[in-house]
Amino acid sequence: MIIVGCVMIPACTQKTVPAGPKFKGRLLLLAGDNSTGKDLIELTAGPNDTFNYATVTSGVFEAAANPDQTQILYATKDEILARDLRTGEVKPLVKGESFCLAWSLDGKRFSYQQRSGSSTKLYASDLDGPAKLVWEDLLADNRSANQSSARQAADSSGCAHWVAPDKLIFDRFGPSQKRGGDVKPNTTTLAIVSGSVKLEDTEKKWSVEGTCKTGNAFLRSQEGEILIAKSLENLKAANPSSGPCSSCRFVGFAAQSCVPFFIEENSRDSSDLFSLNPTNWQRLRAAHIGQTFSPAASMLINSSTRLMVVGDAPASLLLVDTESGDITSLVSKSAGPSSSAGQLRAPVPVVWIEK
Repeated sequence: MIIVGCVMIPACTQKTVPAGPKFKGRLLLLAGDNSTGKDLIELTAGPNDTFNYATVTSGVFEAAANPDQTQILYATKDEILARDLRTGEVKPLVKGESFCLAWSLDGKRFSYQQRSGSSTKLYASDLDGPAKLVWEDLLADNRSANQSSARQAADSSGCAHWVAPDKLIFDRFGPSQKRGGDVKPNTTTLAIVSGSVKLEDTEKKWSVEGTCKTGNAFLRSQEGEILIAKSLENLKAANPSSGPCSSCRFVGFAAQSCVPFFIEENSRDSSDLFSLNPTNWQRLRAAHIGQTFSPAASMLINSSTRLMVVGDAPASLLLVDTESGDITSLVSKSAGPSSSAGQLRAPVPVVWIEK
């Protein structure tokens, strides 16, 4: 009996491995080779902890979901299209190779950029109306002379961000194309597009990291510090204050809310994920994650702020519990003949439609 008891003690005291978080809903993501266009893929949960992948369309270079998660814009080498995520209906919107897709905060307008000869043009458009030229940067060719296409020239730090239903903010590099006068190069410009386009400039002191529908914005100073702004609708009145840390990365806002999340590495192989109270900007409890993520990793937080999807190179797609730090791989278990991990090369989550 003594021997049996000793043998059984380890079994009785063995710790159970916590089950990772469970995925629910539909996740649309881009995966593949960006030089030729990626696949737009829909991921859903299958039976017995498996995952199903279905290719929606191919040849996509960029995609962006509208604020209420009912439509996405996506750009191919020839045009911008809008896809209704409820019906699957696809509507062509803009001809030409485009990049830097962004929706207005009310989902009624969108912006994009196109290369034209030696310049880059920024446009704003209604879903059913003609596009308005917001800005033409004639120095774009000098900045991207070593890059072979507009797609390679696209840089999120140079893309426009909507800060109101009819206002967007962008970095303007050229000094001589401002309507009605000339200003210094390297400025941050606010464009009002509700009527004829009006531009307001201020000296560039930061870049926009992200904005939410209530107007709150997170910025990155020239020194690399995260800043908080209550509103960017009036650039001259904007007075951003210091953010939660100097070395952290802004992940984004939780879907349908203005709860901001940040990643902060605390060692070479682990990181902390934390959020801020959007009312008083107090730092909330962090979740410890047993790995780090590359600077190119793309992340989505769900509406409940409880789960996060992370896409990272070369073929990592993870579901992370934002409270415990537990992780479930969305690549390791799959169902169907077309769902191999190789198909999820460099995944970029676009929109998470929750159930």
